[in-house]
Amino acid sequence: MAANQAALEEIAADCLRGSQTAARYKGVEIEGVFPGEHRIVQFFSGGFGLAPASTYCGFYYSEDGVPAAYQNVDVPLTPAGENRWRWSDGTDNGGVTRRITEHWFSYRAWF
Repeated sequence: MAANQAALEEIAADCLRGSQTAARYKGVEIEGVFPGEHRIVQFFSGGFGLAPASTYCGFYYSEDGVPAAYQNVDVPLTPAGENRWRWSDGTDNGGVTRRITEHWFSYRAWF
């Protein structure tokens, strides 16, 4: 992410303005804007497993620099160390997010 930060920030800004639709950038899927109290632009970089036991990985740009759960679902985040948070929907679905820079975070979500 760091090597392509400027280009990815431009893509995120385009998405937030509504002028970028879902596409790919250097093998990473641009999933688009996920609305909520703090909007995010999510990028999918890979996954493994078969439903109902799958894990997805990627990163996202947080417009306000606030961490979020996968696809910005409305679930509470629990601190899990320095610049790390966990989330769960009360079932076996959950994930972890980690701050990379002020506005960028990585995620891993499992279902």
